[in-house]
Amino acid sequence: MSTGILHKGMYLCNLMQSQVLMKRFLLLIPLFGFVLAVSAQYNCWIQFANKRGTSGSLSNPSSYLSLQSLSRRSKQHIGIDSTDLPVSRFYIQSVLRKGVTLKSSSRWLNGITVSLSDTSLLADFRAIPFVRKVELTFIPSEYEPSVSSKMAEMPSMINNGGNANRQIDLHNGRKLHAAGFRGKGMVIGILDAGFYKTDQISVFDSLRLQNRLLGMRDFVDSSAPFFSNTESHGTSVLSIMAANQPDQMVGTAPDASYWLIRTENALSEYLVEADNWVAGLEFADSVGVDVVNSSLGYTTFDNPAMNYAYLSLDGKTSRASIAATMAARKGMIVVNAACNEGNKAWHYVSVPADADSVLTVGAVDYNGAHAAFSGCGPTADGRIKPDVCAVGYHAVIATSGNTVSMGNGTSYSSPIMAGLVACVWQSLPLYNNVQIINLIKQYSSQFGTPDSTLGYGIPDMYALYKDNFENVNLVASVQNKEVVYFADSVLKIDNLMKVEVPASVTLFSQAGQKLAEWHLNGIPAIFVVSSMPPGFYLLSVSNKQSRVVLKLIKR
Repeated sequence: MSTGILHKGMYLCNLMQSQVLMKRFLLLIPLFGFVLAVSAQYNCWIQFANKRGTSGSLSNPSSYLSLQSLSRRSKQHIGIDSTDLPVSRFYIQSVLRKGVTLKSSSRWLNGITVSLSDTSLLADFRAIPFVRKVELTFIPSEYEPSVSSKMAEMPSMINNGGNANRQIDLHNGRKLHAAGFRGKGMVIGILDAGFYKTDQISVFDSLRLQNRLLGMRDFVDSSAPFFSNTESHGTSVLSIMAANQPDQMVGTAPDASYWLIRTENALSEYLVEADNWVAGLEFADSVGVDVVNSSLGYTTFDNPAMNYAYLSLDGKTSRASIAATMAARKGMIVVNAACNEGNKAWHYVSVPADADSVLTVGAVDYNGAHAAFSGCGPTADGRIKPDVCAVGYHAVIATSGNTVSMGNGTSYSSPIMAGLVACVWQSLPLYNNVQIINLIKQYSSQFGTPDSTLGYGIPDMYALYKDNFENVNLVASVQNKEVVYFADSVLKIDNLMKVEVPASVTLFSQAGQKLAEWHLNGIPAIFVVSSMPPGFYLLSVSNKQSRVVLKLIKR
C-alpha cells in the first residue's frame, strides 16, 4: 500500500456517524469524521521533453523563488540551474486546450498533473511532439470508500496522556534546548494529510501568537477551508515538533516556524498522491523551508497496476524519490518516515524513504528496541535504510480533541527527528545539509556497525552539537583573516602573530572537522602535511592566553 503513512500509510481512523473510513493506513492517528467529496475526474502525469518557452530566467530567480529560498541556497553555495526554471507556459497551455484542468506542476521533473474526464485524451497527449511521458495516476471509477482490511492489522491508539520529554531525552534533545537551540530562525515544512483544528488547539498557542505559522497550501483540494478538513494526522505530527505548552507538551522544535502542506488524500491511495508530494516539496523549496518532515510513503496502491516493487526502491525510479534527492541538491533536509510494514509482507521502507539523500527514520521504543512494525532495509541497490531511529512506539502526540495522547507509527518517529534536526542545524549554521546528515549518522549509536533495522542507530544530538560547536566558531572567526598559500608537503610559517610557545596547533577542514594536532615549541613552525590534498584548511594555534587562526590553501 502506498504508505501515504499516514503511510496511509501510517494511520488509524475512527468510525464516525458516516462510517466512512480511511483506506490503506500505515500510521496511527484517529480520523474525526473525515469527509471529502469524491472527484469524478481522472488524473494523469504529463512530462515534457524540455523547457522551451519558460517564463523564468537563471539571471532573475527571484521571480519564481522567494528570498528565503535564495538565501538558503546562497549560504550553502548552491547555484540556480535549469531544474529551478518554471515549466513552459506554452506547453502547459497546449495541454489545457484539450479541455483538461491543471492540478499541479513540477519544475524539477518538468511536468504537470492534470484532471480530465475522458481518457481518450491520453493518446492525444502522447502525440504532442514535446511530451515525453503520459501516465494515468488516478481512476475515479475504482474508488469505493470502505473499511480497509488493513485496519484490523493496525495497533490501537493509546488513549491516555504521556510525557513528551522522554522521546526527546532519548536523543539528549532537552540538553540541546537548554543550550539555547529550540529551532528559532529555522523553517520546517510538513507534508501530510490534514491539520484539523491546528488553528484552535492550545499546544499551538505560541505558534499562532508569535506568527510562526507562516502559511498553508493544499494540493489535494484547494477549494475547501484548510483547517476544516477533519483529517488530523498532520495535526499530531505538527504537535510532536511545534507544541509549546510546558504543563501539557513541548515538542522537539518549539521555537521553529512552520509551513503546513497537504498532499495526501486519506480516503484512497493512488499514484497522484506521490505527485502531490513532489508538488508540495517543490513548494516548500520555493518558500524557503530548511527542513521537511514527511510522515508519508508509498508502496502499493488501490490500483495494483500502479504498485511499486521492491526493485523500485533504488532512489531513482519513483518521481517522489527523485524529487527528494533534488531537494537535497537545493539545500534542504528531507526527513521521511520509514513506513509501518516491517512485520508485514512488504517489510521494507517505502518511497520516497529509499532516496539516498533523505534522512529516513525508523521506530524504536523508549529502551531503543526496534518496533516490529518499523520498515526495514536495505534498499534494492544495497544501501543502509533506515538511516536513524526515534521513538515511534507509544509516542506522545496532541490530538484535534485538544488532548495529549499516545500512538504508534514511524509517522511519529520522523517528526521527533525532524524537529531535532532543525535545532542542531540552528546550532551549526555554517554546516550545509549534507554535512548535518552525515554528522547525525556519525553521532548515532550504531555508526560503526549499521544494520537493516535501526540503520546507524539512535542519534545523540547534544553530543553532536557539543563536539562541533567550537569548530563552527572557529570557522566563523577566520572569515576576514589573511590566507597562507603553500604547495609542498611541508608547511612552514615564520610569523604566527606573536603567539607565545608552547602552544597547541590544530588543523581543521573548511567545515571545521579536526584533521591533525601538533605541539608547538618554537618559531618558525614547521608541519608535515604530505597527506593533505589540495584545498582550503584552517590552522588554529592556541595557548592559555590567546588563539590565532589562519586560513590555509594548499595548491
